[in-house]
Amino acid sequence: MKILSAIFTVAVQLAIPLYAGAATPDPQQDEKYATELRRKVDQGDGDAALQIGNLLVRSRIPGPRYGSPITWFKKGCTLRSLPACHNVGVSYEQGRNGVNQDYAEATHYFLQAAERAFLPSMYNLAVLSAESKISAADSREGLKWMLVAQKSAVQCPESPTCKTVTDDPKGYRKQLESRLSSKEIRETYKMADDWRPRN
Repeated sequence: MKILSAIFTVAVQLAIPLYAGAATPDPQQDEKYATELRRKVDQGDGDAALQIGNLLVRSRIPGPRYGSPITWFKKGCTLRSLPACHNVGVSYEQGRNGVNQDYAEATHYFLQAAERAFLPSMYNLAVLSAESKISAADSREGLKWMLVAQKSAVQCPESPTCKTVTDDPKGYRKQLESRLSSKEIRETYKMADDWRPRN
């Protein structure tokens, strides 16, 4: 189900690639670029691993030689690429790129990026909670992430995706608040105000 049209999408889009390649696929150029990216990954570059995963998703490089996108997204996440962690979460949310659907795993990877202030993952955690794809007991956590995401989205008002997070047209924030008492809502607002990103 589409939530937004770009990177703030639950179970549809992956994080925007850092390398999209030429408009017309050029296997020789893509292969050359992937070889360079692999060298960067070996030197600890998580975003290079993200880019290899994105090339595989788009069938721009051969799977038999490079493996599955999820392998590279996970490697990128281990090397601290927040979009790579997000992409692992989206892969588990949707059950693609070499993994089965698993909301607990999706949550685990979204959390890794959200805790380090990656807005798309914050928003995705709130949506998963609002849609009851993770335990209803997580409504406070879901509301916290929605509040933190909206606070972050205010900083990019020109972006249509940030505007959607701020406006919350599907009413996810209201859904989450409806499950909580007034006291719990007040406590959750304080949790969101006190939240600071992890290093």
